[in-house]
Amino acid sequence: MRTLIFTFVSIIFFISASCKQDSDSELVWKETEKSVQFLYDPFYKEYPRILSDLVQENGQTCFASGEDPNFKIQVCINEEGISQFAQILSSWKEDTLVSEFNSLLSDGSEYRIGTYPFSGIKNKIETYKFALIGDRKFNSLSSRLAWDRSQFNLKNHFKTFSIFFLSNGTYILVLSPFGDRDVYLGLSFRAPGLEEEIQNLLRAKNEIGLETCVSSLPIVTEIFGETSSLGRWIEIYNPNTFPICEEGMELGLFGTKVSIPKTTGFLSPYESRVYAEDTASFERISLSGIKWADLKKPGKLSLTREGLSFEFNLPGTGYLFGETYYSWKGNSFSNCETSSKFCMDPGENQTSEPESKSSCDPNDFELEELNPNGLLHKHILHEDWKYLDLIYKGRKICDPSSLKINWGKNLFPIRISRKISEGELLSIGNLPFLLGNSSYSFSIFKSVAATDKVSLSNSKGIEKVLWDGNFQTPKGSPTRIVLQKTNGETVSICFENGNIFLHPYVNADSDYVQSEIGLENSRTSAGRKFCPRKEVDKAKFSEVSWMGSYQGVDPISKDRFLEFVSLSENYPDSAYLEIIQGNGTVISILLPLEKESLTVLSSGKSICFPQTEFWKDTSFSLPSSGSNILRVYDPYSGELWDEFIYTSSGPGINDTRNKIRKSAYSKMEYGSRVWSVSQYLGKPYRDPGCALTDAHPGILE
Repeated sequence: MRTLIFTFVSIIFFISASCKQDSDSELVWKETEKSVQFLYDPFYKEYPRILSDLVQENGQTCFASGEDPNFKIQVCINEEGISQFAQILSSWKEDTLVSEFNSLLSDGSEYRIGTYPFSGIKNKIETYKFALIGDRKFNSLSSRLAWDRSQFNLKNHFKTFSIFFLSNGTYILVLSPFGDRDVYLGLSFRAPGLEEEIQNLLRAKNEIGLETCVSSLPIVTEIFGETSSLGRWIEIYNPNTFPICEEGMELGLFGTKVSIPKTTGFLSPYESRVYAEDTASFERISLSGIKWADLKKPGKLSLTREGLSFEFNLPGTGYLFGETYYSWKGNSFSNCETSSKFCMDPGENQTSEPESKSSCDPNDFELEELNPNGLLHKHILHEDWKYLDLIYKGRKICDPSSLKINWGKNLFPIRISRKISEGELLSIGNLPFLLGNSSYSFSIFKSVAATDKVSLSNSKGIEKVLWDGNFQTPKGSPTRIVLQKTNGETVSICFENGNIFLHPYVNADSDYVQSEIGLENSRTSAGRKFCPRKEVDKAKFSEVSWMGSYQGVDPISKDRFLEFVSLSENYPDSAYLEIIQGNGTVISILLPLEKESLTVLSSGKSICFPQTEFWKDTSFSLPSSGSNILRVYDPYSGELWDEFIYTSSGPGINDTRNKIRKSAYSKMEYGSRVWSVSQYLGKPYRDPGCALTDAHPGILE
């Protein structure tokens, strides 16, 4: 009896003592007793911490998942089961299936945790009454009440936890696999009133967001427009400390406008959102009506609402380089330090990647060689083997992976496997023979010309123009530049100490010339420093066909050609030609010269001399009337090497009545140079239908 009285008095005393505590202490006491808490604050103005791990809270061990602190679930557990809980959590992260384990929450109620395949999770949640969905894969499982990303705001557009409230009163917290893995984490427990708490908190916070949002604009931060297993997408971001209203926002792309799909009605401060095509395989909001293929075109993507507009520059190219897909961030492609099939970070709310202190400065690079035509390989011109060689002039060792190269309408990220030092080359192009070279960055340059601008830039927007397309020589700027022969042979353009010139022949004893590529491309040096110049002798005109040919009775004006000769050991590698017409019009052409042999220039393949190879200027022509002057100069000094003056009367014959054409030919007679009429003596091969055309391009009489 005395024991019962003592117990009763003790209870009264405890209640009395508890009631004397202030209200703040009472709230703290209640919070620490609660095992499961859900937090949602879309107006949090800092970058959150993304976690799914065990943490310490008010002296308790709790499992926390989500974005801390703006969107988080926290489940506090009893000390006795911590080790087993941690082991199962580690197994989930390692994509390993393990047996279930059960223990107690901090309030004494039971929980069960395990790792499961998707089918196992699917069986466990079949009877759910309400769900908060953080992984879109669960959206298709049932038509029951489920709130997904359209009912809550995150800072990052990633997968997050899902909570399922079952008909038996149990909750199951589900965490999806990491990346492409397969194992799910499931944690089941009881938490009376959690369903209503989640719904009420989301409704209340979202209502505040709608009441306080501003009709401003977010910005477009990242896009991806290549067809792939991932899908095409557009990322937008709210860089402000206030929420932005969704209503009235539109995306515009080449005349097509689509409204931003409605979710909570607002973007929270510092929130990233990803809108993607329906087939996209990652966490996103579906966007219909846009022509996704247009993201590869040059132009702009716009984000607008009444009176406001934000424009985002498109790359104007594809997003696949080699075997890697890259997203575009407005100024540069994404920068990945590790090798990956997809170099991008859709949904991550950092607007820019911090560049390493070792990143290269675009201003420390110069162009060393430019090849806009491709290379010969096994007697076939591979036009997609265009390339650029850059030389690094900086003093520090640096990482070029944050740079991008722009040539004409082509824009590519620089990707090499190491840092570079002063004086090293960086080769950029589609060059199979350089695969494995640590200084080679793969790119396929399309539709480029020698006169297209070349620039190098980084993700901070710093840009250096390496080549403005204006070929200046001491003699002047030529109207046209000849870089290709009718057999596919090409010549690169060299850049050295501020000088621009045609690539000379590589030394015969060079290991490059002795290589398979070098043998067929002796006036290029991809991936190698070789652009020297030397003192040279003069080149002169040796044959001029200003009238063309006759094939039968048909005049062939495209057969007009010029032939140059320089037979000394100090042969010039190029010449600057001027064609001065009787009306004063001047056409200038910079062209390569053959080594110790004749050089022949025309508009392309000859009709009457089909086996002769010409240096090709598709616009080449010579006037056939009036008084005209041809001059050839040293392109580096401007010295006049030779001059040829002609009229329709000669030198050379253009007999339109009798369909006879004979080129003018220079030869030495009695120690003096004279111009005479050519005689065809059987070489080179001449089409049988051109019997009344006398010329011998590429052959000395």
